[in-house]
Parts: sequence; structure tokens; C-alpha cells
Amino acid sequence: MTLVVLAGGRGTRIGRVRATTAKALLPVDGEPFLVRALRRYRAGGVTDVVLCTGHHAAQVQEVIGDGSALGLRVTHSAEPEPLGPIGALRHALPLLPETYLLTYCDVVPTIDVRSFTAAARASDCPAVMAVGTAPTPPEANVLLSGQQVSSYAKSPPPPGATHCDRGLLALERRLLDRHPGRTEADFYGALARRGELGAVRIGAPGADIGTAHRYERYLRTGEK
Repeated sequence: MTLVVLAGGRGTRIGRVRATTAKALLPVDGEPFLVRALRRYRAGGVTDVVLCTGHHAAQVQEVIGDGSALGLRVTHSAEPEPLGPIGALRHALPLLPETYLLTYCDVVPTIDVRSFTAAARASDCPAVMAVGTAPTPPEANVLLSGQQVSSYAKSPPPPGATHCDRGLLALERRLLDRHPGRTEADFYGALARRGELGAVRIGAPGADIGTAHRYERYLRTGEK
């Protein structure tokens, strides 16, 4: 099971620490967040990881290395310039297997990876997204139709949307050649319009450290 982690962002929403520390390496109980996350994914059955890095890529490579200390095989793909999330994924294309899981370096892994992977394999869609009820209306970016995402958009969300992307997807590599866009909204939106984006509904609440407020809350409340 191969997991691709998008870890190239500048972390502009984090604020005070982003200038000197990669967002993926923000400390949690004395260890980098990405180390903690990868350990959880390994427990969930992941064996191989592709890290798509950019900002402070050397820091991430130094800390994670080849992944052997975590029981993983890790390959690094550093973008030569800011390419956007999907652009970074395309840059890593030669490293990707035919199908893979995709997540982000600031998402807390609360989803059962084995269950999600089994549901994704049972889907007729070449792309499958974990979705859950949006905590607030502005965070809704997914409109569902049965077991599929019929529309995906941000700012504004799709009319009538009540769900949001939970930060874990299963994708076929060939889709990167078939759809344009550098952002998630462009890429996932195109998949949804073509009826190629399935949905796996997740009941447990999601968590991330993508903003300074959420990072501080994660440290304070012990959502680990």
C-alpha cells in the first residue's frame, strides 16, 4: 500500500513558525508531526511513502530519510519551484504506482486506512475521496449524490453542500494525464464533473493542524 503525502506548502496559515520550520515537522510532544502521522499510517498497513516536498524540503528529507526507522520505504520528490498541490503530484508521477493513497502533511490520520482502502477498491470510480459532515457551512466543499461526489469547489462551496473533503483519497495514476489544474479545486472538480470521484463517508470527526489556531488546539486538547 503506497501513500503519497503532499508536504510542499509554505504553511502561510501557521504564522510564527513557518519561516524556519517545514509545516510537516511542527513539534508535537517532542517529535515532528509527520513522524507521528507516518507511524500511524504504518500501523494501518502502509508500506511505501512518496513525500512531495517543496518549502524546506531538505529539512523533511533529513528528518524522515529513507523511512527505515519507521518501518517504511520512503522516496522524496522535491519540486524545483512552487507547482501547487496537483502540480507537485504530477512532478512525482514517475514514482507513483498505478493506484495510490493521497493525503496532506497537516491532516491528523483519524481514518481507518484498511477500511477506506477496501471501500475504495469496491468502488467503480477511478478516484475515491473520504468525506464527512462539514464542521461549519464555510468548510463544506463537497456535494454528494449517492456514493459519488457530484461537485467539488471552494470559496464559494457548491450550492447545497454539507460535506467536506477529509484529506484522504485513493487515485489511479492515469487520472493525472486526463485532467488539468494545479489546485485541488481544479483537479477534484474535474473528476466530479466527469462522474469519476467516488465517496466514502466517514463518521468520526476530522482534525488537522493547517492553521495556527488548529495547531494550538491540537497541542492543547490532546487530539492525538
